Amino acid sequence: MKKILILALSFLGVINAFGQTPLWKKEQLMPTQELSEKINTNAKDKPIIFNVGPMENIKTAVFVGKATSATCIEKMKSTLSMENKTKALVVYCGCCSYASCPNIKPAYDALVAQGFKNVKVLELPEGIKPDWVAKGYPMEAE
Repeated sequence: MKKILILALSFLGVINAFGQTPLWKKEQLMPTQELSEKINTNAKDKPIIFNVGPMENIKTAVFVGKATSATCIEKMKSTLSMENKTKALVVYCGCCSYASCPNIKPAYDALVAQGFKNVKVLELPEGIKPDWVAKGYPMEAE
């Protein structure tokens, strides 16, 4: 019985390890308030914002669609073809928590692979609606 319990716990640990999305480090995250202020004040260091999911567009964001598609990655490459590699970039989806979203990591990794040095993930612990929309941060007009 003890061996079965150990085996079952080991199996669950392996499944859990493969199923988890990496947690983002603090320096990889852009706080929502900071991005909102940059958008609202038209700051000189305003980043290019990529919507890499199926959610609503934040004001000034470039909608590229789900980052799990090759079309999305190509659209980001095209948008950035003439940009300096130090340009600030922010990716978000907002369909769910940024920690478990299937769209964020492929987009982030693609931008880093292209040589961009200042790529951030918008800090949406719960999703776009509670962490951005509910706070009154700027959205594209419909």
